[in-house]
Amino acid sequence: MTEAARYFWLPVADEKSGYGLTRHAFPGRRADADLAQPAHCGQTFALATPSEMDWICAPTCQDCNDTLKATRR
Repeated sequence: MTEAARYFWLPVADEKSGYGLTRHAFPGRRADADLAQPAHCGQTFALATPSEMDWICAPTCQDCNDTLKATRR
């Protein structure tokens, strides 16, 4: 049996968002991530520890979501 591809979602600073943060999907495991990493949408972001409010308020990156949906088919 093969292991499914791992990814994690994380709110990161993103100037495109009105809130200033967007939840992006990153390949791998959060514990193994570098300080900056490319998301599934192709953009590279600095990774930091978000607050609980960041998780609640940050919108989801639709490009990351669409990319992950397309790879599940």
